[in-house]
Amino acid sequence: MRTTRSSPARTRAREKLLTAQLSNGYVLGMEVREQIAQSEELIRLGLFDDAIELLTEVLADDPDNLSALLNIGIAYTESGHNDSAIQALSYYVQHDEENDEAWEALGCAYLRRKEYATAEDHLQRARGLNSTNASVLRNLSVLFSETGRGRESYDTLTKAYELNPNDYLTTYALATAYRYLERPQEARTLLERLQTFDYLPTSIRHEAEKHLLELTVGWT
Repeated sequence: MRTTRSSPARTRAREKLLTAQLSNGYVLGMEVREQIAQSEELIRLGLFDDAIELLTEVLADDPDNLSALLNIGIAYTESGHNDSAIQALSYYVQHDEENDEAWEALGCAYLRRKEYATAEDHLQRARGLNSTNASVLRNLSVLFSETGRGRESYDTLTKAYELNPNDYLTTYALATAYRYLERPQEARTLLERLQTFDYLPTSIRHEAEKHLLELTVGWT
């Protein structure tokens, strides 16, 4: 899961937070707003531990800060701290049930714990809230694959790519799916396209290069 883009759900979370704080007689300070923005950038760069440390400071002063709760839940999910993610995000959705990113992150945490029924419930809820969230579909594709629903997994992954062909995780996942299906030219096209992305984690870049080398020498 990568949920770092701006979205209507994230905007709603910020609006709810600001409304609640205004009703309490104060406006969120610039320092906290900057910390929230910085945490989002850290998550985007994959610096999850740094984001968690920063957000922990925010929540120490304001435990009900919805934006901080959402971001720390996502950071926990992305870094594999599934129990902490579930705790933070379960608390978050008690205050905002309409945020697709929160339900997606919850679903991913349960998916990593192999609790497939709960994971699917949460991911499908996220899908219902925002049918254009491509990363939800990508994560559902993983779940379908792990639960023996290969065709459904492939169809869902291709739809995710159609919705957002610029998501490197979806592009890489589909390329590896094409290799598994022995469709080397389609795999090569996507792997070569990955090399043109402005941002690509080193681990994904190395794996893509490895796949391309194997295809070049004739391994399908």
